[in-house]
Amino acid sequence: MEFDRELIVRAQKGDASAQEAIVRQFSSMVFRLISRFFRSREDVEDLAQDVFLKLFARIDQVRSDENFAGWLARVTVNTCYDELRKTRRRKTAMETYGPKPFTEPSVAPPEPDGYGKARIALQSLDPKLRIPLILKEVEEMSVEEIARTMGLTQTNVKVRLFRARKKLAGILGQR
Repeated sequence: MEFDRELIVRAQKGDASAQEAIVRQFSSMVFRLISRFFRSREDVEDLAQDVFLKLFARIDQVRSDENFAGWLARVTVNTCYDELRKTRRRKTAMETYGPKPFTEPSVAPPEPDGYGKARIALQSLDPKLRIPLILKEVEEMSVEEIARTMGLTQTNVKVRLFRARKKLAGILGQR
């Protein structure tokens, strides 16, 4: 993705048109990454807004010579991690102290059998395994890019990818 490094400098000086240009250029990437972890459009939109708020709150920390797209992807993934942790804590609290859940019959059309099983299996993976797998297989990032984005070593990314694939195969019965 070609990126005008001058936009960062202008955004750091408070240029609103530069900030809008950055949002326009990177919003599809941010939405795509977030939608890999959250299904609700409202959740995706809220988290994307959080990502861009964090970006512009920390714009003075961005160096125009660094990989901006990778830095923004890391902010996005970390924001998703934070939200997953909050969601897990809320869910535990509701299960412990909240009312009994009311389940309505689903109005969604049935998914093709294989796709539904694969999606459910992927969602059942721990985020530490699911996120690198999605970044590798869906976002087509290299191991090096995933390592930079997630703040891990390349070896750690490879181990997580191996474990994620092995666990998925076990879940789907493809030993």
